[in-house]
Amino acid sequence: MIRFNWNNVLFDMTDIGGGPLGEDIPRHAHAKNSYELHFIVGGKGKLITDTNEYELSAGDFFITGPNIYHEQTADKNEPVKDVFIMLQAVNTDKTNAISSTFLENHFCFFKYFDISTAQEILAEFRSKKIDYESAVCGLTIKLLTDITRYFLPDSFGKSISTDGLYDKRFVIIEQAFLYTPDLTLTELSNKIGVCERQTQRLLKKYYGKTFREKKNESKLNKS
Repeated sequence: MIRFNWNNVLFDMTDIGGGPLGEDIPRHAHAKNSYELHFIVGGKGKLITDTNEYELSAGDFFITGPNIYHEQTADKNEPVKDVFIMLQAVNTDKTNAISSTFLENHFCFFKYFDISTAQEILAEFRSKKIDYESAVCGLTIKLLTDITRYFLPDSFGKSISTDGLYDKRFVIIEQAFLYTPDLTLTELSNKIGVCERQTQRLLKKYYGKTFREKKNESKLNKS
C-alpha cells in the first residue's frame, strides 16, 4: 500500500492493476471514502449503473466512488482492457476547494480522456524499480489534478486568490448551478450560508456576473 498527500487529504493507494477483463463484474458499490479510477485502454464492454448504461471503448475514463452501484460486462470476442487505481481517502477533515471537488464527485464518465499517466503509474508500480513508490505518488498527484480540472472551469484559478482555494463556497456554487434544476437565489444563499446580497457579491467576485446572468449562462451550456 502506498500513501500520499494531495491538497490536504491523505490517500492510501490500496490497489493498482490492469489488463483484459476476462469475466463480468457483478453489481457492487465501494465503501465510504473509497474511489476506483478506471481507464479503458482497448477492447469493448459495458458499464451499467443504476441510472445509465455506457458502451466502453479506448480512451474512456470513469470514477466509481462511495455507494455508487455499478457492474461491468465484457465483450467475449474483444474483452475490454483497462487500468484501474483504487484510492482510499484516509483523512478528509481539512479538504480545500480542489480536493473537495474530487471527493464530492462520486461518479463521472468522460470520453477521450488522456490515459497515458494512468498507464505510466501502472508501469512504475509493476517495475518495482528503486524508489518506484515516489514515482507512483508523483504521477498520481498529477492525475488527480488533471481529473479535477475537468470538474472546474478554467476561470477557477483566475477568479479567486490563493486563500480562496480554501473557500468551499466556490465549489458549492458550481455544483448548485450544474445539478439543481430551477435554482433560486434564496436556495443558493442557503446552500452557502450567507445572505442573498453577499451571494450576489460572491458571484460578482467569482464570475463577474449577477445570479440571473450566471443562471442563464448555465442553461445555455446545458442546452
